[in-house]
Amino acid sequence: MIPLIRNIIPELFSHMPCHGIRADFFADIPTELYNTPMSFWENIKLDFRAVFEKDPAAKNGLEVIFAYPGFHAIFLHRINHLLWNLGFPVIPRLLSHIGRFLTGIEIHPAAKIGSGLFIDHGMGVVIGETTEIGKNVLLYQGVTLGGTGKEKGKRHPTLGNNVTVGAGAKILGAIKIGDNSVIGANAVILKNVPDNSISVGVPGRVTRKKVIRMTTEEGLVEFYDYFPDPISEKLKELESHVDALTKKIDATEKAQKTGGKMKVYNTLTAEKEDFIPLNKDRVNMYVCGVTVYDSCHIGHARSAIVFDVIQRYLRYRGFNVTFVRNFTDIDDKIINRAKKEGIPWNEVARKYTEEFYSDMDSLGVARADIEPKATEHIKEMIEIVKGLIDKGYAYERDGSVYFEVNKFSEYGKLSKRDKEDMMAGARVEVNERKKDPMDFALWKASKEGEPFWESPWGKGRPGWHIECTAMSLKHLAESFDIHGGGADLIFPHHENEMAQSEAYTGKPFVRYWMHNGFITIDKEKMSKSLGNFFTIKEVLERYDPEVVRFFILSTHYRSPIEFSDEQLKEAEVSIDRYYTTLTRISDFLNSVGAGEKTSAVEKTFEEMVRAFREKFLTAMDDDFNTALAVGHIFELIREVNKYLDGKPSGQKAKELVLKTMELLKEAGSVLNTFRKTPDEWQTALMKTKKIPLTEKDILNRITSREEARQKKDWAAADAIRKELDEKGIILEDKKEGTGWKIKAG
Repeated sequence: MIPLIRNIIPELFSHMPCHGIRADFFADIPTELYNTPMSFWENIKLDFRAVFEKDPAAKNGLEVIFAYPGFHAIFLHRINHLLWNLGFPVIPRLLSHIGRFLTGIEIHPAAKIGSGLFIDHGMGVVIGETTEIGKNVLLYQGVTLGGTGKEKGKRHPTLGNNVTVGAGAKILGAIKIGDNSVIGANAVILKNVPDNSISVGVPGRVTRKKVIRMTTEEGLVEFYDYFPDPISEKLKELESHVDALTKKIDATEKAQKTGGKMKVYNTLTAEKEDFIPLNKDRVNMYVCGVTVYDSCHIGHARSAIVFDVIQRYLRYRGFNVTFVRNFTDIDDKIINRAKKEGIPWNEVARKYTEEFYSDMDSLGVARADIEPKATEHIKEMIEIVKGLIDKGYAYERDGSVYFEVNKFSEYGKLSKRDKEDMMAGARVEVNERKKDPMDFALWKASKEGEPFWESPWGKGRPGWHIECTAMSLKHLAESFDIHGGGADLIFPHHENEMAQSEAYTGKPFVRYWMHNGFITIDKEKMSKSLGNFFTIKEVLERYDPEVVRFFILSTHYRSPIEFSDEQLKEAEVSIDRYYTTLTRISDFLNSVGAGEKTSAVEKTFEEMVRAFREKFLTAMDDDFNTALAVGHIFELIREVNKYLDGKPSGQKAKELVLKTMELLKEAGSVLNTFRKTPDEWQTALMKTKKIPLTEKDILNRITSREEARQKKDWAAADAIRKELDEKGIILEDKKEGTGWKIKAG
């Protein structure tokens, strides 16, 4: 072989134009090149062996010598590397160039390559100048071990022992690939890869996994417990997501064909109907807000809380809700209040709008998505009035415009009243300008000293009913899903609103009309006109907002509620029972033992926990039956207390009780009740009950009582208990000491 190399190199270059190379140049090549050390031949031997170890298609030695370009490339490189190290840069670079032409593999002569390298297929492999490759490395076609800059020095990667680099992968820069690592096909690696890792993707992402390598008689054997492919995993994740969406779409389409699961009472049809929105999972919802001329009363609170829960539950059930609640900020009542208080009408509106927000925040009523004001939509109102005149549904008289009721054949379909009943129920003013007493104002000519806006009919302001039509059409659509309000709005407001809207658009205005029932006092409707009302602020002086919210939700929204102190005290006691149970659950979870001990009622309790969510949803799906849903909550509270009475312990008991607490909190979040911690509830009770002691005072009295008990002065101890009880504070003696709570109700 040595004579062969001695003869081949000069002969090869004799046929090439090698400018500047003397004729006797090759005669000067040191003998060391030809008398190569045994390590050279040992490396060649290991390279040869690596072909058989890593390519099952290799049949015999002659095939490898003559038909494996990867072996040819590494053989030629080992010669080039020797020449490079001996200080002959031109010859090895030229031989490398020839080798690339013959094999499709380019290896810089300076690259340091350990024994046992196998380049499978090989076409397109590039190995840069400062590359270092360890032992037993496997490279597939198209691999680039390149640099990332023009700087001198180390700028190419270092591969450890037993590294595998997949087809088309690029490892760039002076980075290190750890021993026993795998680089996935087409990956681009720009950062170090730790030992025993797998790196895939663009840019490369490292996943460290256990790799076992064993050398047997058959050669090197590799075991991987996992080879991740982020692209494949993302595709699987996407496929799973698509499957879930498909199932959801199928379920929605089925619901649209057979009727939805939710039921809603529709005032228009006077029936409970399947709730199927106009646009699949999107719900557009409009609720008439307040006329901001005075403080809100508890009746306003009911309407606000009812529709707050409805929109919360729709969102909880996965609907995309757009909730609009308006403010009527121009009205006869506002003008009259401004005169009474001696302030501008718009200042009256601003003042009571702020007060409304304060009340709603206290009651846990969320802001609507859109909260339009009537005065911000005058332009839209004028356009609708013009349209109604053009269509023949309205007429102008002396600067005012009226809707001609007789022209709308379906007038009365919402309230289901005949004309005589409607005239009796409406505030029909004697007005000679009207064609019919039932005709209602769309636009009112202004009076002296009243606010006005310019219009085609002169100076004036909008009528009450046109305001909601304009705001709902602008912010929702010509047809939308839910229109809500108090039952007192069915006629005339909603009847008129429906008539003018459908006359204007020629389309059904609303799919589901929903109305909450009245609050009564002594069986009579609460109203400002009757003077039998309580403002929200007055009620909140005596009861926590959570009590008021719970009181309202404890009755179905369409049923009347009798307002009384007795009812509110019952609500307070119920909430107190909830927080007492929450404290008991927390104490149990903090102290539960490891030993398994079952309770006699465990099976019943376990079944109730399992069934609770479905029962809660069934109640709410049935026309938002909060009364039944609250009943299920307290049924679960009763059962968890029974279960804890049996003093269970162990992991199963802990999981059951923890699940119960999660369910209670989930249900509470849907209704937006039980928002406090037990300690916050006690603080709230102290405030509303106006307890004349601070927490520090109470603890001092408990300490004094404990001292009396230690002295066996039972009379003094009982006197302290009685004193605190008279002030509304209950003492609870427990193993760990004496606790206290405020007496509810």
